[in-house]
Amino acid sequence: MTAEAGGGAETFSTRTAARILAVTPERIRYWVKRNLVRPLNLGGRNYRFAFNDLLEMRMAKELLGTRQHIDPIQRTLERVRALVDPERSVTSLKLVNDEGRIVVRDGPVLIEAETGQLIFDFERSYQPGKVEDGFGPARVRERFEEARRVADEDPLKALTIYSELVGREPGNLEAHMRLATLLEREGDLAGALRHLLGAATIIPASADVHLKLGLLYRKKDEHQNALRSFQRTLECDPTNVEAHRNAAEIYEAIGRKRDSQRHLSAIHRLIKGD
Repeated sequence: MTAEAGGGAETFSTRTAARILAVTPERIRYWVKRNLVRPLNLGGRNYRFAFNDLLEMRMAKELLGTRQHIDPIQRTLERVRALVDPERSVTSLKLVNDEGRIVVRDGPVLIEAETGQLIFDFERSYQPGKVEDGFGPARVRERFEEARRVADEDPLKALTIYSELVGREPGNLEAHMRLATLLEREGDLAGALRHLLGAATIIPASADVHLKLGLLYRKKDEHQNALRSFQRTLECDPTNVEAHRNAAEIYEAIGRKRDSQRHLSAIHRLIKGD
């Protein structure tokens, strides 16, 4: 089941969330039953989860790996939720395992997650000036490379990094494109479309962006939108064989054989070098 857009943001089915988190759907349903996580809807078993829910479930998975009981994890997640207002993402917080004690870092503030107590001891790994690294161009590139390396084995981590980069730099074309590719691979076509449209507003004359938009619209069976995107691709790059081929196939499928033949003839001329 693919992710859908709800209220302007993508959501994830139980099956999609389970695949991203590398757990079973039954495990997620158990977490919901125990109120460890809170899906967007509770009608039957067809849950939908927001991106923040996936991040919380990932925290739960990591924390449960070192604990026998679920109750302390529930308290930890409650503390995390209390620290995040609706306009922020869980990615703005950092969790640190301090010899079995889970510490939440919110900027310069450190809080013991299970008890909610502030921590004032900065003498070990939490010294002033080292809580938040600088985030210049080198750090951006480092984060990109990290996301690229882990995208196959840990797509949620890659999604988190790319989302963080887009949040910091809304005009970052590469971050939007990488997010779109990863979201499409995970079955979230609505989220992928949102980031491709974002990329198209950054560089309106990019043949590559419009081609990817066309291919995504075609996957969604939105033929007219796909044709418009392929036409825009060809306005940017008249020699784009893939755009001609896809347009020809769509025109053939909807019975517009003359238009299909026009694109096939263009491909023939391009291949011959005329």
